[in-house]
Amino acid sequence: MKALRTRLSAAGVKPKFLNKVVLPSWWEDSIAATAGGMREAASYICAHLGYSLSSLLDEKQKLAFAHTGGVKYKKAKGVTDDDVSLATHYALGVARAVAAAMTDVPAASAVPAPEEWRKTLLALSDKPWVCLRHILQAAWEQGIPVIRLKNLPEGAKKPDALTTMVGDRPVIVVLNGRKSPSWIAFIVAHELGHIHHKHLKPGQTLVDEKIDKTSDEKDESEANDFAVRLLTGFSDLGLNSTRSMGMPQLASAAKTFGMSYRIAPGVAALNYGFTTGLWSVANGAVSLLEKDDDAAVYLKQAMEAHLDLDALSEDTREWITRATNAVE
Repeated sequence: MKALRTRLSAAGVKPKFLNKVVLPSWWEDSIAATAGGMREAASYICAHLGYSLSSLLDEKQKLAFAHTGGVKYKKAKGVTDDDVSLATHYALGVARAVAAAMTDVPAASAVPAPEEWRKTLLALSDKPWVCLRHILQAAWEQGIPVIRLKNLPEGAKKPDALTTMVGDRPVIVVLNGRKSPSWIAFIVAHELGHIHHKHLKPGQTLVDEKIDKTSDEKDESEANDFAVRLLTGFSDLGLNSTRSMGMPQLASAAKTFGMSYRIAPGVAALNYGFTTGLWSVANGAVSLLEKDDDAAVYLKQAMEAHLDLDALSEDTREWITRATNAVE
């Protein structure tokens, strides 16, 4: 087991992460003293991190992921598939476990057009606009789980998010750690756009290493357009200003604009950032507008409200809880 820990550590899976997240809480390395015990440890690592069983058991083999086909990476320049593969396969392990807990939930419904879905969400909303909480609830009710990983291997480069098809059920995994509900709402809506436009087939995964609103790639442009229309009702707000604004001024203007057009003020402020490139001002305004909000809370609440963890084995339930930090 020591040799395997050393190999995993070199690949970015440090001992603390292996102990606290991957291996079950009852695990002791002495169990791996026998061939059967070693195989049991390797089986957990295989299921949770995606490494092939043979590469885990054979020290002469280089660690390799079991299933790399069907994964499509959307990456920024200079980022390789290998850079994000560890986080991707870790996320896929959790996604499969979550999907297994939804065997009694009907197959996922088609994601409606953004204009249609926006009207529905606004009619049901307790706020003047579409926000992350409404989107999450609607996605889960469509049979599309949306989860966030909060514990990742130290050596893993995090993509913003990925969507994978587990059988015929889409699962969205958010890895971006931003606190802002408006930022995460755009990311989730972007992934829902991929599902709406049927960019994935059963067994496929689409990894958005960095969601770029200016991307001219067809799949990404369609997903971006879906997200913007769902959140704002427009194809592109293009918010700008004829005068220089600081963070408080932008926050105030975004709040007024948002109330008038039924757009979350944080979304309006972010659109200003996209249009002008003044990200320090935009992000500062969002921090002021959403100082009492935390996307992690909404993601956690939605998962706990819709996912029947009791339908899983104790080990799998512990694994999902550790990976998502679903409970304290």
